[in-house]
Amino acid sequence: MLVIVVAMALLALYANVQRWRRDKIENVIVIPPGSPSPAAP
Repeated sequence: MLVIVVAMALLALYANVQRWRRDKIENVIVIPPGSPSPAAP
């Protein structure tokens, strides 16, 4: 039982570290599309 609890704690710690690293590394820049111009015939 103790082994399972320790394994779950390590897994939770690893997941939190990965989430923290992803937030630091990943920067997403969203550029809104320009307004559509009327097409020339």
